[in-house]
Amino acid sequence: MISILKKIVLILVVLFIGFWAWYEYTYSMDTVIPFEVHDPSAKTKVLIASQGSKFKDSVVKGILRRYEKDTVHFKVIDVYTLFTVNLEKWDAMIFINSWEYGSPPRNVKKFIKNHPEQLDKLIILSTVGSSNIALKDVDVISGESIIEKTAQYTDTIANRLNQIIKRNNE
Repeated sequence: MISILKKIVLILVVLFIGFWAWYEYTYSMDTVIPFEVHDPSAKTKVLIASQGSKFKDSVVKGILRRYEKDTVHFKVIDVYTLFTVNLEKWDAMIFINSWEYGSPPRNVKKFIKNHPEQLDKLIILSTVGSSNIALKDVDVISGESIIEKTAQYTDTIANRLNQIIKRNNE
């Protein structure tokens, strides 16, 4: 009797570990390796904090291509390293990440809570299946990670970024 119970428990543990490994492999995000584009002494500086995935990487590349002839300095970091960011250095910040259960990751939520006076610099693209995402005092763009919509999201982010840059230059 005990032997059968041990086997059942062992099978359940193995199944759980297998499911967890499959889930992590299938749905986890890659780490973004930090890099910078254009002269760091440029007048306008934009931080992009993203998670790594085919869709999110495509959006980041689209934004950088959009401004490749401009004198805007971009730094791209992994969204989970936001705690290292000095907000005073950046004219605008773009966060591109997945939200679970209609809520941003804990570090993004904490970042927003700790910097309420900087929210006018912030553009968030949340990749979720619902467009009913909201955060108090933060305008959030939300949608599914569909690679064919990369250009649409890039346009939306660039339009909002242009408004921030224009406001800062007035």
